[in-house]
Amino acid sequence: MTQDTSLSELVLGYCRQVGALVEPPAYGVSETLLPDEVAARWGVAPIQRFVFESANQGQNTTYLHYGHALVETIVDELRGQRADGQFFINNVRPEKPALFAAIEKTFSLPNAKIFPIPMAKEQARLHHYVRFNFKVGLIADEKRELILPMWMDLQNGYPVPGADIERLGILDLDNDYAQTPPAPAFGTAPGGWNEEPPLTPKTLAALLERARQAVTGELGETLSHLQKRLARFLELDRARLNDYYADLLKDAERRLKKADEDRRPALEAKIAAIVAERESKLADVEQKYHLRVQLELVSLAVIALPKLDLTVEIRKRTSTIKRTVGWNPLLHVVDPLACDVCNHSGTTLHLCDNGHLAHTDCLAPQCVECKRTFCQKCAHEVTTCAVCDRPICVHSLTRCAECKRVTCSDHAGECHALGGEPRKIVSEKKTEITESALGSAQRDASPKTGSAPQDAARKFVKRELPKARAVPKKFIAPPKPLADYVEVYADPSEGTITAYMMRRQHELAVRWWSMTEEGILANCQCEKTWQCESNGMVYRPSDDLERQMNYLLGLFREEYHLPDKKTRYFQIRLGKPFDEKKLKIPASWRDEATLERARQGFERLRKKRS
Repeated sequence: MTQDTSLSELVLGYCRQVGALVEPPAYGVSETLLPDEVAARWGVAPIQRFVFESANQGQNTTYLHYGHALVETIVDELRGQRADGQFFINNVRPEKPALFAAIEKTFSLPNAKIFPIPMAKEQARLHHYVRFNFKVGLIADEKRELILPMWMDLQNGYPVPGADIERLGILDLDNDYAQTPPAPAFGTAPGGWNEEPPLTPKTLAALLERARQAVTGELGETLSHLQKRLARFLELDRARLNDYYADLLKDAERRLKKADEDRRPALEAKIAAIVAERESKLADVEQKYHLRVQLELVSLAVIALPKLDLTVEIRKRTSTIKRTVGWNPLLHVVDPLACDVCNHSGTTLHLCDNGHLAHTDCLAPQCVECKRTFCQKCAHEVTTCAVCDRPICVHSLTRCAECKRVTCSDHAGECHALGGEPRKIVSEKKTEITESALGSAQRDASPKTGSAPQDAARKFVKRELPKARAVPKKFIAPPKPLADYVEVYADPSEGTITAYMMRRQHELAVRWWSMTEEGILANCQCEKTWQCESNGMVYRPSDDLERQMNYLLGLFREEYHLPDKKTRYFQIRLGKPFDEKKLKIPASWRDEATLERARQGFERLRKKRS
C-alpha cells in the first residue's frame, strides 16, 4: 500500500507555513513542534507525531486521514485564506547596449528633448508587477459576474498589458536576483507622497486604488454593449408603460366628462392615482435598467522582474526634470513614462512648465502670449482674457488697476470700456474662398453665347489661314521640396496621429492631431512658431475620417512642397512602430459616442466664437 503524499504535503506544508518545526520523516513518522498559539487554536498538544499510513501507527502517534478532525480544521483555515503569491522571473538578462539611443528612439516629446546625465550609469534593479484579480459584478435587470485580471506596474503606477508577460515569463518561486536592489515604487520621487519600500501595505493600497480606476477602461467594450442593450430595453418598457397608462387616463378623462357632480371627486382622485402610479413605475424601470458595477478583490500576485534603469534629463527652455527609464529584458522594450495627470503610460508626452509630463489630452489651454505649456494639474495658472476670452497664463496677464480684471496685452485697458464692462471681441471667420474666386468660378460655369453664323465663319477663316508653327510652352519647374520625407505615426493607445517632417534625419516640424471634446485639435511645432496658422486649429469630424485626415496631411505636405509618394506610414503597437501601407485611424476616433460629442462641442465652439 502506497502512502498518500498529497495529504502529507498539505498538512506538513501548512504546519511549516504557520511556523512549526517539522523533522524529516523517520519510519513514516513526522515529528512536529507547533507554536503554542497554533496548538491552542487547533486544540492539540504542541508536540505531535503525525503518520499518514495506518501501518505506521504506534504509541503516541496521530494517524491523519481524510475526514480527520485536524485535517478538516486545516482545510477550513486554508479556505479562509486568499490565494495570494509572490513569483520571480529569472529567465532574462538585464543588459542592453546603447540604452540611451533606444530611449531616444522610443519617446516623442514635442516640446522638449531628452539628454544624458553626465556620470549616470545603467543599473540593474528589481521591478515588480502586481496582478490584481477582481470579481466584477455587472448588476442591472440581471447579474453577471466575471473574473478580470488587472496588471499594474508597481514602479510606475500605471496599468500594463499582461498577456505578453504571461506568455514569455517563466514564474519561479526562487529569486535568482536576490542581490539585486529593488527599484523605488511610484510616488517616491523627491517631494512625493510615498517614502516607503515597494512591497508595503501603503504602496499596495495606493496601487489597488489605481487598479480600480483602470477597470472601467478595461471593461469599456463590455460596458458599452451592455449599456446599449439596457437602453433599448428601457426604451421598450417606457413605451409600454406610457401606452398602458395613456389608455387608462384617456378612459378616466372620458368618464369624467360624462360624470355627475357626485362622482367627479372620485374620478379626479383616480386620475391623480394613475399619474402617480405611472411616475412610480417609470422610476422603477429606470432603477431596474441602471447599470451598477461592483468590484471585489479576490487575490493578487506579485511578480518580480529585473530591469536595467537609466536616469535621463528631459529639458526645454523653461523647465528641466529627471526621470528614470527602465529597459524590459523580457519584452525587449523601453518602459513608457507615466503621465502625471491621468497616471497612464505614454511615449508621446509634453513637458509642463512646472515639471509635469502629460498627454496631449491632459494639457491645459496654451497661453496665447508666451506659448507656455501647462498640464491640467497646473490649470489654475491659466485664466482667460476678459475681452477676447483667450487663455492667458499668470506670467503674461495684465491686471487692470481699476477693475482688477485680467486681459492679454492686446486688450489692456479695454476691460471696462463699455460702462465698466469689458468690450467683447467677436472673432472674424477665415474665409477660404474669396469673392474674386467665386466670380471667376461663376464666369467659368456660365454658358458661352454666340451666333451660329459667326461660329461657322470663324471656322471657315481658320481653315483658310496658314498653319502657324507651334511654339513650345515654357516649362515651369515645380518648387524644390523643403523636406526629404514625412513620417506619420498612428498611436491607438494615445489616440493621436503625429506627422514628422524630416530632412537629413532631423525634424523640421511636427504636427499632431487628437480627438477632443470640441473636435479634431491640431497642434504644430515648426519654424513659424506662434505665426503658424495650423497650431490650435479645430476641425469638425467628418463622416469619412480617413479622407479628412489624408486631406490635412496633404496640406501639411504642401507647406514643404513634398509629393505624396514621400510619405511613410507607421502604427504604434506595444510601444513599437510597424510599417503600414496607408494611414490607420485610431479606433477611439471611430466611436460613435465620441464623434457625436466632438461634433456637438465643435458646434458650441463655433457659436461661441461667431
